[in-house]
This record gives sequence, structure tokens and C-alpha cells, in this order.
Amino acid sequence: MFNLNFKDKYKVVHINNELGDFSIGGAGTYMNEIYRYRNGEEGFVYMNLCDPYADYRADGFLEQEDILVLHKDECYKLESIDCEIIVVQFYEFAYCLTDKLIRDKKIVYVVHSVPTPEPPPINDPFGGNDDVRDKFDRLCNVANVIVCVSEAEKRKLSDIYPHYASKIKVVYNGITFGEEIIPNENYKSSRKVFGYIGRADYRKGILECIRELRSIDCELRIACPKNDEAYIKSILEYVEAANMQDRIKLYGWCVGKRKEKFLKSLDALIIPSLYEPFGYVALEAMQYGLPVITSRNGGLDEIFEGYKYKYNPYKRGELKKQIHDFQNDENDEIEEQQRIMLENMKRFSSEKMSKKYKEIWYGI
Repeated sequence: MFNLNFKDKYKVVHINNELGDFSIGGAGTYMNEIYRYRNGEEGFVYMNLCDPYADYRADGFLEQEDILVLHKDECYKLESIDCEIIVVQFYEFAYCLTDKLIRDKKIVYVVHSVPTPEPPPINDPFGGNDDVRDKFDRLCNVANVIVCVSEAEKRKLSDIYPHYASKIKVVYNGITFGEEIIPNENYKSSRKVFGYIGRADYRKGILECIRELRSIDCELRIACPKNDEAYIKSILEYVEAANMQDRIKLYGWCVGKRKEKFLKSLDALIIPSLYEPFGYVALEAMQYGLPVITSRNGGLDEIFEGYKYKYNPYKRGELKKQIHDFQNDENDEIEEQQRIMLENMKRFSSEKMSKKYKEIWYGI
């Protein structure tokens, strides 16, 4: 354990496993944005769920204020924290919420993703993962408020657990945008360079995307970590069998300036997710005015409300059609779609997100 100016008392304490430089996905982006708008009444407990001997550097934790770093075996120390509201970000923290801890506190469970396979099996949405189901159900049960990050995710959760529907609120995720967004105009000279950025996960639809691109004159640049080596192997095997080695290029994980350079190198970003609870990657593309060709499943359909280049990832040929349209539309049409995208962007600022959460804290 180490303490980075964590105070004796807070109104709200967030328990999370992604913060500062220790982020691997959308939940990490969310936590860093929530931290950015803290008001002195919010504390942050970073729970290390992995190696108990991991060597963390304090300068990896943002401003090193209001942060307590614990290993999962130290969760009993949470019982001594003085606060009114505990916000939990991940179902694996169900074991932390002991009766002693929650007896005099309100609990908010932020569901970044209902942890089901995709698509969820009809008779068992959790696909036989009983341990995951039990942890998720316990957090939903003890929570006074459940927050979902999109209307689609609220419907998904309510369909599985109708009895929790009355305590679900929707708060869209947000991001801090730059003051000036300059639309990417690579498409005016080229419409052949596409990109994917995100985790290596079958639910992200990367392999399905590559299959659709097989007969299209284009290049796909993939920026992802090797978090699922078996899935990466299946992608490489398909690329080799389809003789697409010169058109499918893996860039590894891109963050910071490397990510910015990657996104600016593209003519359009493809988001081929089979289902996406929200989709922070969409907001990242918006920051650069980059045209997007996106799945419309889950929260993506809400982010890209009124936008043209959307498709059903489970329907063969739909991505191919959207790419065809993108490659053949007049510049004026693409500019109009960029305008729609950038107008939608205004709904997803981190400032608006933070304000909504503070309404929940004081509403409880």
C-alpha cells in the first residue's frame, strides 16, 4: 500500500483498477476524466488485482493527490475509509464490499460493460461463467444506483435482470476535447487507408472486418496490444491464408503522440465491434475529425446518431457496402457526415459527464 495524499474523509470514494498510466481501455479513460473533474470531495482507490510485488511509480498516478494504492489482499483496509458513497467500477470488486464496509454507505455500481459473451447465449447470458455472473449480480443487488454508459447497455442489463431496472441511470462517458477540431481531409486524396485501434478481443470484430476487406483495394492498419495472443494468432493465420500480408499491417499498441500520429495517418477509422457498451474510440476519432465507418450495435449507434456510415456487424456484406459508399461518395457528402459527427461530439464532454455524476452523488 502507498498513500498519495489520500485524506481522512471524503463524500465519494471510487474503487477502480485503472488509473493514470495504468490504463488498458475505456474504463481507464473514464477514470482519468472523472479524476480531472474531482472537487476535493472525491477519493480514488487504485486496486492492484495482479502481481502483489508490482513496482509502481507514484508519478504514474496523475497529480498524486487523493489516491490510495492497494493490493487486492489489502481490501480489508477499505473498511476504515470514512466516506458516504462508494463507487465500484468492476465486478471483480464484489469481494471487497463486505457487510461491515457497506452497512453505513451508499453504493453506486458503474457498469462499463455487462460481462457477457457476444452474442449472449439466450438461455444463459453469461455463457456458463457462473463466477462472473455471481459477482456481477451481487454488485447489482447491493447497489443503490446502477449506472450504465448507454441506453443500449441499460436495455441489455434490464433484459437480464428486470428487477434492477428501476435503479438504473444512464450517464454517457465523456472526454476532454481540444479547443479546435480540424477535420481530417485525407479522404480528398486517398480513401484506401483504414485503421483499427483497440484491444485484441473477438468481440471487437477485427477478424470479421479483415474478411470483408479481402476483395477491396485498401490497407488496414491495426493498432492493438497482444492481450489475447490466441486471437492475434488466428488473425495472422487468416491474413497469411488469404495472402493479405501486404495489406494488413500490425502497429502494436499506440498511446499518446503515437496514437495521435496513427489516427492522423488514416483516411477513415473502422470500428467493427460486434457489440460496444459505449465506445471511447469513437470520441478519440472525433477529436481529429476523422471519418468513421462503424458498427451500429450498442452505444455506438447513440454516439453516431444521424450518421451515415454505420452497419450491422453480424450481417455479411454490410461493412463492404459502407466502405464502397465511403470510397465513392462526393467530398461534399463526407464533409456533411463529418459535420454530423462533430455536432454529436458536443454531447460527450467529460465536463457534462462529471456534472451528471455529481447530480447522482447529491441525489442519493
